[in-house]
Amino acid sequence: MSSDVIFNVVLPIFLFVVAGYLFRIIGKFERSESNNLIGYAMKVAIPSMIIVALANEPVEDYVPYAAFFGTFLLITTIIFIAALACAKVFRMPWLEGSYFSATCSLSNTCMIALPILVMLLGRPGAVYGILGVINLIIGLQVMSFLYDFHHGDPNQSMTKNLLKSLWSTARQPYFVALVIGVVISITGWKLPSTIDTTLNLFGDTVAPVALFAVGIDLDFSVFRKHLMPVLGATLFKLILMPILAWFMCQWMGLEPIATVAVVLCSSVAAAKCQYGVAKQKHIYVEQTAAIVASTTVLSIITLAIVIIQLNEIYPEVFEMQKAFHHFHHYDHAVKPAG
Repeated sequence: MSSDVIFNVVLPIFLFVVAGYLFRIIGKFERSESNNLIGYAMKVAIPSMIIVALANEPVEDYVPYAAFFGTFLLITTIIFIAALACAKVFRMPWLEGSYFSATCSLSNTCMIALPILVMLLGRPGAVYGILGVINLIIGLQVMSFLYDFHHGDPNQSMTKNLLKSLWSTARQPYFVALVIGVVISITGWKLPSTIDTTLNLFGDTVAPVALFAVGIDLDFSVFRKHLMPVLGATLFKLILMPILAWFMCQWMGLEPIATVAVVLCSSVAAAKCQYGVAKQKHIYVEQTAAIVASTTVLSIITLAIVIIQLNEIYPEVFEMQKAFHHFHHYDHAVKPAG
């Protein structure tokens, strides 16, 4: 086992989160300030990272990432259906069961998986993380659509509501950044060095800021609330989903770097954005909050185990002296085959 992956990835992930929690405990930050940090990450740091990652990735190199996206989307769908079937066995109402299933299957790719993939894999990790975020966006749109279908005004056009929701998503900074990055890549235009450096520096702050914000928001008291939903979601999200991801990647013959990305995205906590949807729709709100918080705490342990195991199986992906770097060292990064 490489000690580099423990000291340069596993421990920093743990310490970023612990630092956020400790600073809140000693009164330097309030839990509400986590939202400000998350806002910075979502509106500034992550869009900067997206632009640089895609703009500097030749468009012909996008193809190998399709296997990752399709596999991760399939795994997410399977876990959602399995969790929904379990919810029906326990006689949960259909809509609440759907929102429970979403917490079991939608990963926190924005605030956890994306920063970790960048730490591990450099720019390729950023592209995988971006695709993971797109997977999350699809899931959130489906949950909004399910609510509108169940509660919508019969006289109101479902198509109009769906288009309105899609337009709202299209105006988000990360989606705008996605379009900008792809356009730059297609045209072959190179970012001016000053802009490239500035965006790189913003992107470099994603991991510490996002994980620090997760630590500020930790609440261990949730383990005493909604115990059964928390246990059920933990089983699906942190145990069954990573196992399914591993076997699915082997069955589909994904290359090592894509396998690492799929398993890591499948191993992170339930998506905090799903709590935002639940709160907005007033469906399964307290339970979703408890599941998100609990899986965030527990995923610190499970992620460490998963990363260490993946490092043993794919040491070539975890060549830290090549992959653990800033974006402007991309020439030495691990690249996907093809």
